[in-house]
Amino acid sequence: MKTKYPPEWRTQSAWKKKFYARYMKWLERLGYLVVAAVIGAFIFAFNYRVDDVISADKVQIMATVYPLQASRQVYVVQALVEDFSEVNEGQEVLEVIDGEVAIDEYLAWMAIEKTGQAHSFDRPVPIKVVADKSGVFVAAADIVGRTVESGEELGQIRDYEELVLTAKLGGQGVANAQAGGVATLKSISVSSENGILVRGETGGDAIVSGRLIPAETKDEIASVLIGSPLNVRDDVSLELTGISKLEVDAQLELQSGSGDGIQIDPLASTKLKADVLSGEHTATVQFAKLSPSVQEQVNRLIADSLEGKLITGLDGQSRLIARADNFNTVFQVSATPGAGETGKFSIPGTAINRNFEAKLRIQSPPAYLVNAVRHADAEGQMVTVKVELKTGDRPIATLLLKRS
Repeated sequence: MKTKYPPEWRTQSAWKKKFYARYMKWLERLGYLVVAAVIGAFIFAFNYRVDDVISADKVQIMATVYPLQASRQVYVVQALVEDFSEVNEGQEVLEVIDGEVAIDEYLAWMAIEKTGQAHSFDRPVPIKVVADKSGVFVAAADIVGRTVESGEELGQIRDYEELVLTAKLGGQGVANAQAGGVATLKSISVSSENGILVRGETGGDAIVSGRLIPAETKDEIASVLIGSPLNVRDDVSLELTGISKLEVDAQLELQSGSGDGIQIDPLASTKLKADVLSGEHTATVQFAKLSPSVQEQVNRLIADSLEGKLITGLDGQSRLIARADNFNTVFQVSATPGAGETGKFSIPGTAINRNFEAKLRIQSPPAYLVNAVRHADAEGQMVTVKVELKTGDRPIATLLLKRS
């Protein structure tokens, strides 16, 4: 009898023959299972959809600002309320001398007053600038004691109950971004003037603050460490000269207290929602190919600009550019959505920077965030967040293919 397969094609190992005889059926089933799983994964990847999200990091949270502007030339005599004070609509906030003539008279009166000599000049009567809205008053920088031109800002009324952001969002789905959506805010961070961050465990909620330890303590710690040698791998000998940043993790025990305390920072894990009030698409596009007629015009303009120019070489010799040609031009241009002018040559380009500049307003900002932003502004610091905006969804397979 003629065998179907030559003996040398089959294993001669006894234990392999025994294994195949007993488990071949299960090996076949395992193979079918793996193939089915792979096919199922492909089907799942092309049917399971994930969100398209555009984002921006380190976006500053700000109060809504209502500027107080001078309607004509004025000289600011004094501020009637302190910066970051609560004011009501109609409350007097600044004292000014109004009008060019009155300003000259007031400056002359001040100059004679400084001499201490008797005089008959009358002090021009100042007028009061009042807040046109209720909120927090902040005078413009160095406004007192100087002349302010018409239209220039005297100060601001800030509404910390209405927190806003301006974010330059970018990502794969930026072309689909539009106003009217709802963005997610996460990773809240409050900058610290002294570079010290305290993270405290209390057995309950964690405490995070950049203001619990004052700068004086940082200086005292630095005095202990300054002058210490540093052993850095693969480097020259180094000496510690100062502390730029300090992070402290501590176990804190709390008890009841009274009075106004130091406002702790919002937790980084906090998530908020913000309405997208408006937005503008922006792009930076690069291209090198133009139609022959347009390229000829561009080349001519470049040649006219270069030819006839006198240059001085590194050897000190002066030379004249007699002719310029054989140009190779690469352009980077700004662009906004639009069809362009009809009849013009369509330029093929590549987007190297694509953004959606959105203005957002936080939905019902919590009191702790309002306080954090207000305190940060008063200290010259910032409260920042990461902004994410959903622009659509797509199968997870297309996302993985793009990343690969």
